[in-house]
Amino acid sequence: MPLADLHIHLLPAVDDGPPDWETAEQMLRILAENDVKVVAPTPHVWEQDWQGIESRHQGLSRLAEMAAQLGVKVISAAEVWATPDLPERWDKVLPLTYAGNGKYLLVEFDVPEMPLYTEWFLFQLKVRGITPIIAHPERYFWVQEDERNLFRLLSSGSLLQVSADTLLHPETPAGKLALRLIRNGLADLLASDWHKPNSPYPLGLVVQKLRSTLSEGEIERLVWTVPLKIISGQNVQPAWQRSPFRFEIQAFISGAEHPTQKRRWWRFLTFWRREGESKWRK
Repeated sequence: MPLADLHIHLLPAVDDGPPDWETAEQMLRILAENDVKVVAPTPHVWEQDWQGIESRHQGLSRLAEMAAQLGVKVISAAEVWATPDLPERWDKVLPLTYAGNGKYLLVEFDVPEMPLYTEWFLFQLKVRGITPIIAHPERYFWVQEDERNLFRLLSSGSLLQVSADTLLHPETPAGKLALRLIRNGLADLLASDWHKPNSPYPLGLVVQKLRSTLSEGEIERLVWTVPLKIISGQNVQPAWQRSPFRFEIQAFISGAEHPTQKRRWWRFLTFWRREGESKWRK
C-alpha cells in the first residue's frame, strides 16, 4: 500500500529533525523502502521563527530533488505553533499551508493546558478559508482529561492527525487515546512525526499492526486517500461525521449534551496519567 506522510521532520539543520544532509538522505531511503510516495516535511514554526520564516523551508528544493530520484514526491508544509496573533501574520501563513494552496494548515498546541484562545484561533483560520489539522491531539493532557475539549476541536471544523509514533507506545495514556481515536473513526489521517533515523520508521510499522484492527479501506483512507485530498486542496469530510461518536458530538455542538458511559475510558486515562505520570512523562 502506498503511503503519504504529512507530518515528518526531514529538512536538515532546521529544527529537531536530521542534523545534516547525509542523515536526511538516509531517512529518504528508508521512506522509499516503506513505499512512501508522497511526503510533506513539516518544520516547526515557533513564536520566535516568524522574523525569518523563509528559513523554515531552507533546502526544500534540494530535498525534493533527492527524493525524486527515489520515487518520492516532496510537498511543502509546516507545523505551526498556535499563537493568538497568527491572523496578523496572514501573508506569512499561506506559504506554510500544504503545497502552499491556502487550504489546510498543520497546527500544534501546548501540551499541558488548552489555551484560552483555542476556539477563537481555529475560527479565525476557518473564516479565512483554511481548515486546521490538529497535530497529535492524543498527546494533549487537556484532551486526555476531558472529551469535551476534543469535541471543541471537532466542532471548529478541524481535522485530527494521529501520530504513528504514539501508537507504538500503547501502554501510555497518549497511546491508549490514539488507538481509541483510530478505532472509533475519529482520526482523519495518520502520519509518522518521524525526526531521526535512529528510531524505526513508525508509519510503516503501525500500518502493519493496524491490519489486525482495521480494514484495508480504512487504513488506506488514513494514509493515502485523505492525505492526497489535503495536498491537492480538495474538501475532506471530517471522519467524526461517520463515527459512532457522531451523535454525542452533534449533541455537544448543538448544546444538548448527553453524558454517556463512553466517557469512562477518558476518565481512566486521566487517572492512569496522574498515578503513573513520573513513569512516562520524561
